[in-house]
Amino acid sequence: MEKQKNIPALRFPEFTEEWEWKKFSEITDVKSQKYNPEKEKISVKCIELEHLASETGQLLGYTDGQFSGSIKNKFNSGDVLFGKLRPYLKKYLLATFDGVCSSEIWVFKGKEVTNEFLFFLIQKNEFIDLANISAGSKMPRADWSIVSAGIFYIPSAPEQQNIASFLSAIDEKLQALKKKKSLLEQYKKGVMQKIFSQDIRFKDDNGEDFPDWEEKNGNLIFENISDKKHNSDLPILAITQDYGAIPRDLIDFNISVTDKSVGSYKVVQIGDFIISLRSFQGGIEYSNYKGLCSPAYIILRPKEELNRAFFRYYFKTEVYISLLNKKLEGIRDGKMISYKYFSDIELPLPSLKEQTKIANFLSAIDEKINHCQTQIEKTEQYKKGLLQQMFV
Repeated sequence: MEKQKNIPALRFPEFTEEWEWKKFSEITDVKSQKYNPEKEKISVKCIELEHLASETGQLLGYTDGQFSGSIKNKFNSGDVLFGKLRPYLKKYLLATFDGVCSSEIWVFKGKEVTNEFLFFLIQKNEFIDLANISAGSKMPRADWSIVSAGIFYIPSAPEQQNIASFLSAIDEKLQALKKKKSLLEQYKKGVMQKIFSQDIRFKDDNGEDFPDWEEKNGNLIFENISDKKHNSDLPILAITQDYGAIPRDLIDFNISVTDKSVGSYKVVQIGDFIISLRSFQGGIEYSNYKGLCSPAYIILRPKEELNRAFFRYYFKTEVYISLLNKKLEGIRDGKMISYKYFSDIELPLPSLKEQTKIANFLSAIDEKINHCQTQIEKTEQYKKGLLQQMFV
């Protein structure tokens, strides 16, 4: 049987030689030059663990100034940074400036590999798996004695450069997509503020002004629903800030309930709104599903014809969430917003046609944001596949 060559499944056609295996300690140094804040009275950029964006290789920020009271490692532009604490594995960065970083961040410098190639090598599952073999119980961190002994196959310098350049181009595309999504989200947030404060008004199909908006207390627009007529055969809904009301089995949300307790659950219809328990940072949630929810939740259903999407957007505005939170002032911790508190807040009520125009406009922005997210996820999967195929 012919010996299996140490070559990747996918490579540039001009390269044919086998890759050489090396221990990780043979291809990189761990820099540990300490920053002494008592002696080095200079302004430096400091990167902490939370500044490293998870699985993106990007920097979320840094602290700029002088530091004292904690050990910092120096790094230089071009060094590779990797968070070694268990919660921060998969956080890495190819530094673009000189600075200092948390002592819980490894600072790598390639010896027989370029730093650019090393940056992508540490993103491979095999490296992450090694780093996950942690030492310590209170604050588990990657064990250098294990990581340093890991075996990795390394190509020639020209092939390293080609691989790094190709994957860098994928990263640039990813960052462009993420920036586009972020700008769309900022635009949506700004335009929602102007729409609901009526700084922006829409015209009807004839170019005429819509009628002035009314304001009505919440109980005049929504009723409190407590329908418990069911056979416990509907899906149990989790009420989340990220997904709204969604069947528990569609997300990682496991809470055991008894048949007896489910019998007291309320029926949620598609299009109902649900007031979350305790936390109101995410506003009032919307349900795209028919199911059951705990009797502790308040289910709101429109009393009159209205565009539900209009209120789905309004209930997520900062203005409305702040009004909800004001109702909590002076209330003991753990108290939830009641239907009475909801009813006390006046809600904007444009004409139905203007509600629809507003909802359609904001939905179109959401479609663009979702399209960006889909492209991001596809590109990330493409990159993940390349990392496995372009390395041995």
